[in-house]
Amino acid sequence: MNTRYPMGPPPPFAVQRIVFLALLLGPTMFAVVAGVVLQTNDGKGLSEEPLEILDTVSIALGAAAAIGAFAARAALRKLAAGKQGDERKRAMFTSRLVPLAILEGASLFGIVIWMLNGNAVPPLAVAMVVLAIAIAITPFSDPDAGVR
Repeated sequence: MNTRYPMGPPPPFAVQRIVFLALLLGPTMFAVVAGVVLQTNDGKGLSEEPLEILDTVSIALGAAAAIGAFAARAALRKLAAGKQGDERKRAMFTSRLVPLAILEGASLFGIVIWMLNGNAVPPLAVAMVVLAIAIAITPFSDPDAGVR
C-alpha cells in the first residue's frame, strides 16, 4: 500500500474543474429535458394531480441545502486549513466538491417537482437560485496556486 498517498494523489485543478463543471451541467441539461417534456405535454405536469405540498417542500429543501452547503464548506475548509501539502489540496478539493453536490441535489429535486406539477414557480425558481449559488461558489481558476 502506498503510505504517502493512502487516498491517492490529489487531482490536478484542471481535473477538479471538469468535475465541478459536470456537477453544474447536470441540472442545466436536466432542466432543458424537463422543459421539452413539459412543452410536448402542453405544459401539464406528469403527475395526474399536482402535489401542491411539493412546492413548499422545494422551498424548504432549497433553503436547507444552501445553508447546509455553506456550513459544510466552512467546516471542511477549517479542517483543510490545518493540513499541509497534498493532504491540504485533497481536503480543499473535498471542501469545494461537497457543497456543489449538495446544491446539485436540491436543484435536481426542484426540477423534478416542476416536471411533476407543471408549475415553474416555486420549484424551478428555487432550482435555478440554488444552481446560481453553486455557480457562484465554483472556482474556475486554481485558488490554491502558489500555496504549499
